[in-house]
Amino acid sequence: MDIDATEAQQKKIAEIMTAAMTELRPLRQQAHDARREVMEILSKPQVDRAALEALRAKQAQAMDQVSRRITQSLADAAEVLTPDQRAKLAERMEKRRGHRHGRG
Repeated sequence: MDIDATEAQQKKIAEIMTAAMTELRPLRQQAHDARREVMEILSKPQVDRAALEALRAKQAQAMDQVSRRITQSLADAAEVLTPDQRAKLAERMEKRRGHRHGRG
């Protein structure tokens, strides 16, 4: 099912998503670094629980930032589309979700 997005709409949505991915790139690197730090902490003779908790809290904050930014991008992209296009997109996404879970 096609949502009949114009070329201009497609371009604007691509710009929104590209900007989000660019902004989120440092957080992906931060997550990679945190995994490495966890392994360093766990490989020491004594487990530093406070250090692990500090890393966990830092990663939870980063994941919240990621979630907020993705939600903002989805809303920005949705505003580019008409209500009818958004309804078609939602229907298409629901069909894909149902198919992946063996219900379609």
